[in-house]
Amino acid sequence: MLGLHKKWRSTFMEHWPDEVIALGLPMEQLMLSEQDRLAIGARTAAFREIFEIDEIPSFSDGFYAAVDEKTRVFPFGGHARLGGCSFKKPGHFQKSPIFNSRDLAPHILQENARVAGLLASSLQDNFEVGLFIRPWHPIPQWTEFRLFMKNRAFIGASQYFHMTVFPEIEANAGPIATALIDFTKSFLSVSHVDDGIVDVFVEKIDDTDWRAVLIDINPMIWRADACLFRWQNGGDFDGGLRFRGSSGRILSMAPLPFAGTSTHF
Repeated sequence: MLGLHKKWRSTFMEHWPDEVIALGLPMEQLMLSEQDRLAIGARTAAFREIFEIDEIPSFSDGFYAAVDEKTRVFPFGGHARLGGCSFKKPGHFQKSPIFNSRDLAPHILQENARVAGLLASSLQDNFEVGLFIRPWHPIPQWTEFRLFMKNRAFIGASQYFHMTVFPEIEANAGPIATALIDFTKSFLSVSHVDDGIVDVFVEKIDDTDWRAVLIDINPMIWRADACLFRWQNGGDFDGGLRFRGSSGRILSMAPLPFAGTSTHF
């Protein structure tokens, strides 16, 4: 289980200012007690070894009722995650909305090394972890993008699922780029961090306008997926928006900030 430097915890949702939260979907927050973190983390073998756990602990009194209260805020169901990471893992992600603690259980009561690593760090380094519920909002894969920010400047953007060709991206590259530019301006005006990897999705709001919506903020570290960019040799971030064209080749809209002439690599 790899730890995360203390300075990067500011990217966790627990530390987002209200102005940053406003750039994403609404959310409800439930802080997890030490007992709750043990109950979730102990589903993973490595976590049990670290804390010498023989029997999986139960949740704290009131945990299930608190989850039920938070999910009721969203009548069409919600999506759950921790402030520092989601519950998704290879072969498992939330495919349908949750409406109560019973629906949440399958996502949190399973072996998950990433979740267990975060919870173990929180117990060892004594920092809080929140469970966050957002309204259920289906996000097609082609609409997700990853933005890279260094020294309060965005140095590149890429489609998130970067191994796949999505015709929708190339067909709408102009308005998508505009939506990303508008988002970066709004984000920089309120951001509490100078460096980070910012995940968003884009959506069409009327016949001509699109918007980008905040999903997550991650540390700007090599362990993160650079998508269609490369970390090696100082990185090849050029301020462009990169995506796969219909031929499968990487296309780029550049120069700064993500707009201009389309070229091939």
